[in-house]
Amino acid sequence: MRPRRDGDESVLTPRWPHRANLGQGAVSVLERKGVSAFRYRVGDPADYVFTVDIYGYRDHAHPHRHVGWWRFELPAGQGDAQIHLDFDPVRQESVSISVNGETLTRVDSWHNPDYCFDPLGDLQLVFRDREGEIRRSETTLLKFFDRDIIRGFYDRQYASEGYTPPDDQPFLWLLHEYKKGRLRRLFDKHIPAGGLALDVGCGRSLFSEIDADFPFKVVAGDLEYVGVRTRAGEVPEQLWAVFDADRLPFADQQFDALFAGEIIEHMPDVGVTLTEWRRVLKPGGVVIVTTPNRERLLAVADRRERPYSEDHLSELSYRELSGPLLRDAGLTFVEQSCLYLELWLTDLWSNDPTDDHLQTHGNRTSNVWLMKRLFGWGRFLPWLSLGMIIVGRRK
Repeated sequence: MRPRRDGDESVLTPRWPHRANLGQGAVSVLERKGVSAFRYRVGDPADYVFTVDIYGYRDHAHPHRHVGWWRFELPAGQGDAQIHLDFDPVRQESVSISVNGETLTRVDSWHNPDYCFDPLGDLQLVFRDREGEIRRSETTLLKFFDRDIIRGFYDRQYASEGYTPPDDQPFLWLLHEYKKGRLRRLFDKHIPAGGLALDVGCGRSLFSEIDADFPFKVVAGDLEYVGVRTRAGEVPEQLWAVFDADRLPFADQQFDALFAGEIIEHMPDVGVTLTEWRRVLKPGGVVIVTTPNRERLLAVADRRERPYSEDHLSELSYRELSGPLLRDAGLTFVEQSCLYLELWLTDLWSNDPTDDHLQTHGNRTSNVWLMKRLFGWGRFLPWLSLGMIIVGRRK
């Protein structure tokens, strides 16, 4: 049977006596500082090499995706320890370990002072033997709640090729097209003729991509000025603006609808963001949210948090978004139109992370027929779907 751990790429050797087990859940890094607890059981320090390694999320290429490694000797026996992180800036002292209130001596380290942080990263605890072979490792997720890191990530995305998938990997493109069809029906159903809709974190704006002659006006906005200016020239029928999705420059009760397409998972504080969105809605106005499902079937099968992208700080579950999060923000759940079930799972019984075949090795044109069949199945088991479309209404 496959051994389970909190992080990806766990490596276990049954007879290896030295171990360290991370606490449950991701580690929040605020203002580039954070703390993670772990339990350990080790023998003679002469028998092992123990390091804390920090990488990019699911990208452990050395050196450009490697923040650094820090080597320590743990006290013989078993106990509880804390890892203290401080990446302001990245330096030799960025990682330290304390046991019973005492800071351990750092044996050795290497760090990458030019590392460009993404909103997500991986923290690894690694045991090697004296020949340098990895005998045991465990990984947990780091979440960097830092606006400069988030802005830097998107600046790099806009400067490169962005999110466009290769032509020979049709899954994301087909899912996007299917989602546009579902959204068009929801827009027609819930946004009144002559009304005013706000598209937050719009990118190219799905309203304009759907290319429909909607009977309502759209105000679309994003953080990136050049992209907004370009789209304003291409789609003059819409109004365009530059603003933060959680700091809206609009008066209370101004809009009949608010659409947030794949944006809420990037927000540092989801509750504050939903409350801000409710503020600008008229009584009875609707919010339509699309976002990945943190508890999608793949993540449930893998028994670990598996953010869909390295910039998804706040992925939510269907249970959370359709229930308490909406209610606490003063919104009521109206309906869902969730997307896709990851039914073709691979590596369920190996040491490798579980994956969905149709999004990895099976992401090719010969499987398009199966992808299209599975896109609609998320509506029947929304709590396990890959992508969520949730409609809420202001009370």
